[in-house]
Amino acid sequence: MQVILSASDLTKISKQFLCIASTYPAKLVRFPDLDPDVPSDAVMIADFLAAPLDHLHHLKALRDRSGFRMIGLVDLQNRRQVMQVRELGCHELVDRNDSSNTLLGKLRGKLGDYAQPQLDGSVCEQVRAAVTHTCASLNEMTAAALNGTPLPVRKLVESARDIAATIESEGIDAWLSAVQQHHSHTFCHTMMVTGHTIRFSKALGLPEPDQIRLGLGALVHDLGKIKIPLSILDKPGRLTDAERKLVNRHPDHGRQILETSGGVPEDACDIAVSHHEFIDGTGYPKGLKGSQISRSVRIVTICDIYSALTEKRAYKDSYSPRQAFSILNEMDGKLDTKLLRSFRDTVFSNDLGQLRRAAV
Repeated sequence: MQVILSASDLTKISKQFLCIASTYPAKLVRFPDLDPDVPSDAVMIADFLAAPLDHLHHLKALRDRSGFRMIGLVDLQNRRQVMQVRELGCHELVDRNDSSNTLLGKLRGKLGDYAQPQLDGSVCEQVRAAVTHTCASLNEMTAAALNGTPLPVRKLVESARDIAATIESEGIDAWLSAVQQHHSHTFCHTMMVTGHTIRFSKALGLPEPDQIRLGLGALVHDLGKIKIPLSILDKPGRLTDAERKLVNRHPDHGRQILETSGGVPEDACDIAVSHHEFIDGTGYPKGLKGSQISRSVRIVTICDIYSALTEKRAYKDSYSPRQAFSILNEMDGKLDTKLLRSFRDTVFSNDLGQLRRAAV
């Protein structure tokens, strides 16, 4: 089902559009540029601020043709505007200045909760509960960041503990298999990185508080991506140069959110801002090098890249662990060589464990 965000002037859209675009894959289109064949099962969120009559007539003709569902953003105190919109046959209205997530609630009622995956019957109860709890934490974090309210740090820490306990009990493979059933690439990737990070930190002999601290860093490492529409993040194909530049701004977005929110440990903030920095100084956003990059960041960077290589996407096959490490090894001078060697031993020791379990 397609979600369409539309308005007459895309430079003056409601802030609620940003919330929707960060929660559901949505297409942003000006009224006059709408496809003449809007799918009948589409849901359109229409911002009617300063919409001229010809735009309204165009929209009415499209809706009469296909009957797609529409939710209108209007100034409910403006009687004339409300009447104009109702004449279009749009009777589901939300105040344009509403800040209580009414619009998001309406959309969830129509489309379901995009934050939660549909897990199949092979997922055991402990893994299912940990995935559900983590998705709820990530969703709450997204809403808080968009609304400028404090992040749910305690809930995120609890999710990191749940993941650690689940991996200890059920194994990393059970966790990865479950999270890859999520329809959102962003949620899937975050939970994969967190799983690998917690397991790797345990293999390195780090104490449990440090494992959880690194897990928290992994959960917030891509927080800045909430400023980027899901239609780009979950795009089923290669990004354009312009889209790639937009995505590459997410560490700076993450820094701004974390500085405003507060309450997140400094180490976790460092991970969110610096996980794309490389030892040789060729990374971003600051081009840090060598000792300027903390060990915590180096750990999560390896887990981040490995997860991106091995996760399944609609437009590409996933790499096997050995293929992924071949690519990582070719990143000469960019990653911490000692940590990469330890991570490789951790992953392939797990392969051996799989063979042993299968033989029993």
